[in-house]
Amino acid sequence: MASSSVKKEDRLFSLILALSVSRDGLTKSEILKSVRGYSERFTFDSDPTLDKLFERDKKELRSMGVVIDTFEFAGEEGETHNIRYAINRANYALPEDVTFSPAEVALLNVAAQAWREASLSADSRHALNKIRSLGVAADDSLLGIAPRIRTVDRSFPAFADALENESILTFLYLKPGEISARERRCAPLALVSWKARWYALAYDFDAQAERTFLLSRVVSVPARVPQQTWTRESEDYSARLLRELETLAKAQSATFNVSASSTAFRELLSWGAEVVSPNTLRLDYADAELLADDLIALLDAVEITQPSSLVKLVSERVDRIATLHAGGSL
Repeated sequence: MASSSVKKEDRLFSLILALSVSRDGLTKSEILKSVRGYSERFTFDSDPTLDKLFERDKKELRSMGVVIDTFEFAGEEGETHNIRYAINRANYALPEDVTFSPAEVALLNVAAQAWREASLSADSRHALNKIRSLGVAADDSLLGIAPRIRTVDRSFPAFADALENESILTFLYLKPGEISARERRCAPLALVSWKARWYALAYDFDAQAERTFLLSRVVSVPARVPQQTWTRESEDYSARLLRELETLAKAQSATFNVSASSTAFRELLSWGAEVVSPNTLRLDYADAELLADDLIALLDAVEITQPSSLVKLVSERVDRIATLHAGGSL
C-alpha cells in the first residue's frame, strides 16, 4: 500500500498505539520501520522528508495533550539515534475519587466500543507484530481500547493533507457577517480543535498575511493548487493558534438568564459556560458571529443580558429568518 493512501489520523493513531504498547520505548528508526504511515516509505537511506513528517506528528500529538516521553538507556547516552520515545499509560489514569453518573457511564461505554473496534483492526495487529519482529518487547493489553481521531468537517481531510505535504489550497469561505462566500488561496500552517470546533491557521496569499479560518465556514471542497508548495517555518503554529484563541475568548464574555432545569442551560454548560448564579451563566467566546449563529436554536429558553452587541447580532439573524419565511429575500 502506498504511503499516500494512509490517512493522517490513521498514522497518528498507529503512532499512539505503538508508543503505548512498547514496554521499553521505540527509537525513531524502529518507529519509521514499523508504524503504519511511515513504514510504507521507509528505506535504510536517510530520508529528510520522512524525518520531518515524524517531527510534525510529534508536535501535533503534544499539542493535543499527548505526553511523549524521551529517554536513553544507560551506556547509550549522547547518540541521537539511541533516543527512545514512549507514552506512559500512567499519565492517563483517572484519580481514584473520580466518579461518573449512569448516563456518563453509558456514553463512555459507547465510546469504548468505537475505540475497541479501531484498535482491534488488522492494521493494528499487523503493526504490533512488526514491532515485535524488531525484537522490541510489546504489551498487547491496550489493543481494544485505543482511540481513533475523527472529524466531521468535510474540508478537514484536504487541510490536513495540505498541511502534511506543504501544499496550497483554494476554497470558498463565508466570512463572519457576510452573505456571500469568496475564494481564498492559502497555505495551511496548523489545525487545532478548540471548543469542539476545528480551526486552521493559514498564510493567505491575497492578504499577504496569516489568517485563521473556521473549517465549518469553508463552503466548498478545497482544491490543491497543482505543482505549488509553500515551505513552513520551523514553529509550533498549533500552540500559538490555541494561545491566540484563548486570549481572544478571555477578552469577550456574554451572560445569559436561563432556567437551571432547562435543556438550554445544559447546552450552554457544554459550550464552556460558567454558573454565576442559579439561573445565570457567563460564557467567554472568541467569535461573536459564530456564537450568534448557535444561539438562534436556544432563543426560546435563553435571554441574552450582555453584551448588547451580541443581542444585536442575534436580532439581525431573527429578522433575516422572519423575512425568508415571509417570502421575501435577504
